[in-house]
Amino acid sequence: MAAVERDVNEPTGDGPKGTALLKVLKHLNWRIASTVGVLAVLSIVFDLTSDGIFFDPRNLSLLLRQASLVAILAAGVSILMIMAEIDLSIGGCVLLTGAVAAKLSYDYGIPTWVCVVAALAAGGVLGSWNGFWVVRLGVPSFVVTLGGLLGFAGLTLLWTNAATVGPLPTDFVDLSEAFIPKGASYAILIAIGVALVVMALRRHQSESRRHGAELAGLAVRLAAIAVTIGLMLWITGGYEGLPAAVVWVFAVGAVFTFIATQTKFGRNAFMIGANREAARLAGISVGRHIFLGFVLMGMLGGVSGVLLDARLASSSPSATSYLELNAIAAAVIGGTSLMGGVGTIPGAMVGALLLAAIDNGMNLNNVNSFLQQVVKGLILLSAVALDQWANRRQRGV
Repeated sequence: MAAVERDVNEPTGDGPKGTALLKVLKHLNWRIASTVGVLAVLSIVFDLTSDGIFFDPRNLSLLLRQASLVAILAAGVSILMIMAEIDLSIGGCVLLTGAVAAKLSYDYGIPTWVCVVAALAAGGVLGSWNGFWVVRLGVPSFVVTLGGLLGFAGLTLLWTNAATVGPLPTDFVDLSEAFIPKGASYAILIAIGVALVVMALRRHQSESRRHGAELAGLAVRLAAIAVTIGLMLWITGGYEGLPAAVVWVFAVGAVFTFIATQTKFGRNAFMIGANREAARLAGISVGRHIFLGFVLMGMLGGVSGVLLDARLASSSPSATSYLELNAIAAAVIGGTSLMGGVGTIPGAMVGALLLAAIDNGMNLNNVNSFLQQVVKGLILLSAVALDQWANRRQRGV
């Protein structure tokens, strides 16, 4: 569902078959397609080296649940990076919002849904704090959010006395760890597939009215939807159903993809990232958009804080190590440019899936955990190098 981007120059080809193939290829989002390609190759390698364990539906189901936390955060990171901003306070935000939810649940017996709302509200407040310093006081987001990383984590440790808060009740844990029954899972996935097909058809009709869009672009979108939903149905049927954490990913992905592609805020975000001064001259309230971006990022931190608590059945002071780095790496690997103006929400989520697959595959092969960090660092460097190369090529340098 994420393999389409703006047109590129169409190369020449010989014969009808070659021309048709080239028409399809020019509609591919090559940043996402390359990430999917690397994911596919690595998955095959991991499956061969693990004697078929990697492609077992049970392992893939747990892999999807493992990737969900970073995928949700990567969606917010992508929105900010599209506007040429960054948030390094993610780990502290997740830790503090998770502590809010866990404290309310464990200490006061507050219903789980109220705890979730409180975590979202706390995340929005933390995002507003970051946005205020960046927009009103003009402090670079790198510095502001680095301070937030330290400050939010410090507040959490002071509040909880660096102790684990829990255990949390079963209905709280089920927010992440439960599985949707197979029948309901099939219905959800088919409904999502139908909705995506309808959206693809409407997008094609809209593009056709504006500038005569080709059927090749529609074909790429429909093929991506079919493969994604088909794979999810196979994984769901092969184990215990759809992981609850994945439902959160679908919901966040749908909402933020809609925001990025179908709203005025999303269109303006791309303009701000591409050329901030031009966006300001065009009458766009740059500060307001950036502030809202930080608020949205903070709220996703609240979602992730709840899911992390649910995964651990408690709020742990040491549970968010490298979380912000993994979220940023996922967005970059998925094609979001550090320079701003380029990126997609599905691409960022695919980047999170790639990182989770690397962790999972190397764990199955008993690779040293320190070496795993080296491998992920090299992949991030490669993604950034590709991003810089693409930016130079676009500028004609």
